[in-house]
Amino acid sequence: MKTKFLLFLLLSVVIYGCSSDDVDISKQCFSISSKDIADNSLVNGGEYKIVDARGNTVQTYTLDNGTIEINNFPGGIFTIEEVKSPKGYISEEKKKKVELFGSLQPTVVFYYLNEDSRELPETQPLKFYGPVNHQSKLLGEYTARKIGEYYWVDQNFSHVVPWGGDFENSHPITQALLDRYVERIRIDPAQYQLEDIADFEKYYGRHYSYPSVLYMNQHGKMYDQYGQVAEGWKLPAQEDYRQLFAMCPFNTSYDRIHDRLNERDVRFALSAKNGENPMAFDIANPSAGQFKTYWFDGYNTNMYKFNLMPGGARLNGDGAWCNGLGPNNGCYSDGKKGDIYHLFYTAMFAVVRPDDPLRIQAIILHDYVDTAPLTSYHLLNVRWCRRLTDFELGYKLYINNEQTDIKKLGLNDPVPQGYVELPNGYTRGFYVQYILNNPTPSVTVKDIVHYARNVEDHYVYNNRQNQNIIF
Repeated sequence: MKTKFLLFLLLSVVIYGCSSDDVDISKQCFSISSKDIADNSLVNGGEYKIVDARGNTVQTYTLDNGTIEINNFPGGIFTIEEVKSPKGYISEEKKKKVELFGSLQPTVVFYYLNEDSRELPETQPLKFYGPVNHQSKLLGEYTARKIGEYYWVDQNFSHVVPWGGDFENSHPITQALLDRYVERIRIDPAQYQLEDIADFEKYYGRHYSYPSVLYMNQHGKMYDQYGQVAEGWKLPAQEDYRQLFAMCPFNTSYDRIHDRLNERDVRFALSAKNGENPMAFDIANPSAGQFKTYWFDGYNTNMYKFNLMPGGARLNGDGAWCNGLGPNNGCYSDGKKGDIYHLFYTAMFAVVRPDDPLRIQAIILHDYVDTAPLTSYHLLNVRWCRRLTDFELGYKLYINNEQTDIKKLGLNDPVPQGYVELPNGYTRGFYVQYILNNPTPSVTVKDIVHYARNVEDHYVYNNRQNQNIIF
């Protein structure tokens, strides 16, 4: 079974001293530890055996203190197998190979979920690697944040893609490029002069070309803090963003009380607050003119530390572009490759079609939410996410054909007749937020299905008459 992100048997290499001052390279030393994945604390009582290449058990150990250092062990390739897990803890993986050669002393760590709490870390460091000259190279370091049934990277990707060719790497952000855009949205460029131009891509993220997004999704890999591949990380699909948006509560904005999730609900819940980073500030015209930005106007809560930024997009070629302001609907015919548009007002993210991994599309957050399938070849912001596994969740969700009932069942429970597994999306997100995560829920399944069928999203609007779709 593949190692899942954070789960559960990890091998990292560290250097520590063997018990003898004079290390005999024919004798090795290493350690075995068992830890709670939620807080990295040692857990006692696990029993493990060491098996040689022939399948013979060499030794068995019980970790009374959660860890043990083993000295003067013969070199070779061995498998550490769990015989008994610590009481009250569970894991998917039960064994790991360890190579005992030379002067390095590995530590084998078994990570466990608490069977009762099933608590996972709220955050976790990640490293993004990609192929460079046929070798895997560290391209960027990020942080994962747990939001409902997902982990999400908490900022837009900002690393350089070496294989980008004549795409984003040939069109760096400059102050002149920003001045040109700001003038065309009728804001005085003096209001947006950056002390450090590098701050723009650091906090807004880079805008990646279609080929770069595709290549990252095919060949890029996330690694955890232990140097192990973190399985399950990928470019999101539309339904992943729908479930994220459904984790945003209603009525955090200045709108009147409502139960139609709208762009303001999502923006206020997910966006960086005014002043949280050097690029998160509202631009007001000093002459009190009507043209300003509104993304950082003080309502944002950034409740999950998602740090959403309105990066807009960039042109992938010369041509016309419009911003809706001024004569001719703010359209200009002299757009150049790399020009920014909709900065400060719109968030656009690359997504992948689950049924076609070679198809890169986009979701948009502007006046409305728009997760309808949209193919865009413009340069887009990128984030990755990871759905929690069934094992991590400890349950499966099923919805009936009439969409009036959702059942939360164990992993091995039979599927009830007339029910199907609840897909990722708005309904599942609302269920997690308003029912699953609420000890005394005040809404019903009928309510959350109503919420999902009334999100101010073009995808929902275009399919609202189809009762067979579970939004």
